[in-house]
Amino acid sequence: MRKIREAFRLKFEFKHSNAAIARALSIGETTVEEYLARAKRRNISWPLPEDMDNAQLELTLYPAKDNSKEGYLKPEFEFIDKELKRKGVTLRLLWEEYFDRASCSSYYGYGYSTFCSLYKEWKASSDVWMMQSHKGGENTFIDYAGLEFPIFDPATGKEAFSANIFVSALGASNYIFCLATKSQCKEDWIEAHIKMSQFYEGVTECWVPDNLKSGVTRADRYEPVVNQTYLECAHHYGVAVVPARSRKPKDKSLVEGAVYMVETHILAALRDRKFFSLEELNTAMQELLVLANHKPFQKTPGSSRYSLYLECEKPHLKPLPDTRYELFCWGKKSVGANYHILVEHSQYSVPYTLVKKTVEFRYNERTVEVFYMGKAVAIHAKAHEQDSIVTNPHHRPEKHQEQAQILPETIKKTAEQVGAPTLQWVEGVLADLSLHPKQRINIALCVVRLTKKYPIERLNAACARGVRYGIYRARGIKDILAKGLDKKPLPLVNTVILPQQHSNIRGSVYYT
Repeated sequence: MRKIREAFRLKFEFKHSNAAIARALSIGETTVEEYLARAKRRNISWPLPEDMDNAQLELTLYPAKDNSKEGYLKPEFEFIDKELKRKGVTLRLLWEEYFDRASCSSYYGYGYSTFCSLYKEWKASSDVWMMQSHKGGENTFIDYAGLEFPIFDPATGKEAFSANIFVSALGASNYIFCLATKSQCKEDWIEAHIKMSQFYEGVTECWVPDNLKSGVTRADRYEPVVNQTYLECAHHYGVAVVPARSRKPKDKSLVEGAVYMVETHILAALRDRKFFSLEELNTAMQELLVLANHKPFQKTPGSSRYSLYLECEKPHLKPLPDTRYELFCWGKKSVGANYHILVEHSQYSVPYTLVKKTVEFRYNERTVEVFYMGKAVAIHAKAHEQDSIVTNPHHRPEKHQEQAQILPETIKKTAEQVGAPTLQWVEGVLADLSLHPKQRINIALCVVRLTKKYPIERLNAACARGVRYGIYRARGIKDILAKGLDKKPLPLVNTVILPQQHSNIRGSVYYT
């Protein structure tokens, strides 16, 4: 457009010939003739209007073609671009389908070469991306390298497993961190973030991870669902988790470059060495990582990732919390009628009022914590034996608390309050080794509770008769009270010493 304007000026103001204009502008004479012819057809006069810019001048001289008016069917480029992503679909196949549709309509169809040119022109104008600028202390980009590194068994010399390589890069300085982990599971993912934060000696405002299941439960462009354990770790460090869009590598281009750096400068350099533990591999990787971070940039000699980190990144990092994050595993359970939930093969109590309600819980090697509606309702020490039952007495209903508090010592204290004969009888029952401990407690408890039906005096008399005649069963005491035998005086008889003492041996006195 600059040459066209100059051609118009030389022609209309200075009345130069077409040949002179062509020599002055280093263009062909026929080109000058075309410019002037187009200006004449479009009724363009000199001087040009002040508000006419180059874009308007170009549109006036070279108006856009309307293919539909010329009788050509316009291709649906968005549909074509989407179909090309499907396996087996080619541009030639889509052109043939397009041409068939044009043949069945009142429009003409473009030839294959024109069809391809139009698609490439549309693709070039639509396939653009936005330059991203990162401030110091703003973002940490996180991903796993595509390459894995073998770890060998020191006993057999065979490959034991392949280590995964965790990689991160700070946004402003591109300062790199890497760590070999046994897997990409949640525990290794969190541990890598903890060590990453310690390596950077601070945290940025946001973590930008890839959509790994250990970090992101459900990927979404606008509102992804972050794993609860990962979210809790981020809250501990005061960081926001902003996952990159799925299948959008440009969102995390910095860490893609960091992954390439780790694979080519660290993993490739260690390819001929054998490692027998993760610790050994990580030690070797850290030595090469220091060299990679201190390596000067090619375009800015004297500057490196480490120098940029010290200059524009580290001063803006938020300090680490006083305590190291402690990993918890999370889960949800519906509380059963026994007001306990199953966690790691053991039962843990919750308040009985939460029966049939869904609660959240988290646990680690030390504790089990239970939450309802975001509020902590129970905390227990972790049981290290399977099939254990851990119960807080305060979680039981009142009746269950009373039942749980029934112990031999408790029954003896209650019997002592009733009277000495009752206490003597209760001690006799509790000392009967032929019965199971629970049976002894139930028999003694049954007799002590007879005070609700009979006066204390009568119960003491019945127990005294039971002791005299060796009756240490609850049914025997009930029979004595029901028949009124407790009201009769005990006969004074000589004690008969039997060869053995047994609760079923009553002696001749019993039948007197």
